[in-house]
Amino acid sequence: MSEYRLDITGMIGLSDYSNIHDYMGVIGSEDQLVITIGPGDVDNAQIVTDMLQRNNFEISTKGGHDDGRFYISAYRRK
Repeated sequence: MSEYRLDITGMIGLSDYSNIHDYMGVIGSEDQLVITIGPGDVDNAQIVTDMLQRNNFEISTKGGHDDGRFYISAYRRK
């Protein structure tokens, strides 16, 4: 089982969503993915969460922190 990280800073545009989707394709079964978004970008965090769930990921934890960033921890189901 491998662990991947994706740190997103700044505004997320349409081409960024395509890149995020491509990155999800690299992750294998039961691999862990931690995504950091923000600060203050809760709407985009929900869109990324929905993308993960549609691509066979199970969300372990998600939420904001005192630093204003939004964190999503997920793993790809078998």
